[in-house]
Amino acid sequence: MTSEDADKLLRAACEFQGRSLAARELCREEFRRTEAEQNNVLRILVDGQIGQIADRVTNKVQATNPAISYQIGVSASFIRTHFLVSDLILNGDLIEAIILIRKQLESLTRLHELDSEPFLKLSGKVPNIKIFQGAAARMYGGLSEVAHFSTSRVGELLHVAERGELVGPSLLPVFTERSLACFDMVHFVAVYFIAWIVEKLPAWYPGYDNYKDKTLLAETFILATDAGVLRLPEDGSA
Repeated sequence: MTSEDADKLLRAACEFQGRSLAARELCREEFRRTEAEQNNVLRILVDGQIGQIADRVTNKVQATNPAISYQIGVSASFIRTHFLVSDLILNGDLIEAIILIRKQLESLTRLHELDSEPFLKLSGKVPNIKIFQGAAARMYGGLSEVAHFSTSRVGELLHVAERGELVGPSLLPVFTERSLACFDMVHFVAVYFIAWIVEKLPAWYPGYDNYKDKTLLAETFILATDAGVLRLPEDGSA
């Protein structure tokens, strides 16, 4: 490859990345114009609580064991991924976001498994999503469809672009209202993660008072229910 060829390749990559960045900024602007105030407040509540939790779990846990260390690692990964997913959705990268939402639900599953199963029994095994019922289990099926691109309809998440007689998936992100539905899934999983870890903090940090955390979580749960993100099932299943 000549230096001229290398320059052409670099220029092509930079030009496409530049168009992509501009398209993502447009997605973010359109999302902000479209997002309902109630959903915006919920997003701030969820992000803020996870941010506070991140500050708290940076402290060293004195009494630990393999299961607790495992849970702390999974929790740290969940927190990091939460904000990555939010950025992907705001940028219009929905397939990539949904793949990570699936990972989040699997992480939440593993955290609960570690509360009830021996550490060695779980090590090396895929989280069993069947421990959840109702909406969580149904959502996982849809997330897996996207993660595996198992049907052609997944391509619709890329946005279908029309140019004259040509119709096909857009290579640049375009805002659609599917972004709002993606955030519903993010918040669904995140609220259950917050509920789990708020109960864990006093166990990991003896003397820690989680009263304020639980009060704020209750407010978040009510708002999420009002927004239709969470539903109270008649049979009590999640």
